[in-house]
Amino acid sequence: MTIKKMSEYKKYTLRIVAFLLFFIAANAVVWKCWTEKILSSEYHGGDLARMGYLPDSKLLRTNHEDLPLRHLEDTEYQGQPIKVLTIGDSFSNGGGSGKNRYYQDYIASINHCNVLNIEPYQSQNFLELVVTLLHNGYLEKVRPEYLIFSASEKFCVEKYALGIDFSAKTDFAQSGTLQRMGYNSTGNGPGVTFMNEGNFKFLLNSFLYRFSDRAFFSKTFTRELSAPLFTSKDPRRLLFYRDDIRKTALSTPRTVSMLNDNLNTVADMLRKKGIRFYFMPCVDKYNLYSDFIVDNPYPRSTFFEELRKLPKRYTLIDTKAILLPELKRGTKDIFYPDDTHWSWKASEKIFETVRFP
Repeated sequence: MTIKKMSEYKKYTLRIVAFLLFFIAANAVVWKCWTEKILSSEYHGGDLARMGYLPDSKLLRTNHEDLPLRHLEDTEYQGQPIKVLTIGDSFSNGGGSGKNRYYQDYIASINHCNVLNIEPYQSQNFLELVVTLLHNGYLEKVRPEYLIFSASEKFCVEKYALGIDFSAKTDFAQSGTLQRMGYNSTGNGPGVTFMNEGNFKFLLNSFLYRFSDRAFFSKTFTRELSAPLFTSKDPRRLLFYRDDIRKTALSTPRTVSMLNDNLNTVADMLRKKGIRFYFMPCVDKYNLYSDFIVDNPYPRSTFFEELRKLPKRYTLIDTKAILLPELKRGTKDIFYPDDTHWSWKASEKIFETVRFP
């Protein structure tokens, strides 16, 4: 090998080494300054900031409880007298994380009673689970005075307005073979190192969000609010999930009426066993904050407005009517800024308003 070729080889090698060092250093800087608090398993927070790579909306939090009474999970039930039984999706199963993440603990503490939560199964419609527990004798065994069924607003019509099997029955003793939804599982999953594709996605999304509310491809939408309603670094930035908008068209007078009919049917079935039925649709984040979105270009949800009109044989917990005045008073973090779930402030307000005497 000639001296000239050796010199060229050395030059190319140094360039490659320099590029690799720059690449590693750039990833380290992006990671430490921005993406670590979005992606690291050491930092708890919501999915919206993670999916959109939006660190300024991240609100770090840890799971902890400071209420005098705690609810029971069905695996902890040992025959205690139960006043309120709850069944529902992630809102009923601590999905928001952080302080007092279970709204059931507010029910227990405010009403000084035992509250039992049943985490549903993946293979069964959640409303049909209520019917199943009625038919297989479980509710007769537990004998709750009240049963709260909760569901995210965006899924109420899609999942519970059609095709409910009111004869559903599964032997509860055999239900151990069914797979739980996994809402109550612990742990943050595998950690992510500083060298990861998320660093590039963060840089790309930071650019694309300048031109699109969803960076063209993200499941996280973002809009500016007229008031600072969060305590994150960007307090006027609303993050919400794409289905909050996509599902609004499903809530027509006809479909909401069909949902109401199904709920009335379940209420009648439960009443025969001496159980009062409460339905709690958990207002979507976009719907609740819609009035505060600057130049809102998206369709408004009419779900609650349609449901309020209808005759009910169950009790509606109108979460939008309860929480909207709190926003108008300027209360921050009713929903977490980085999440699709509400915070402990919402749970506290709802169940200071709705009592179980």
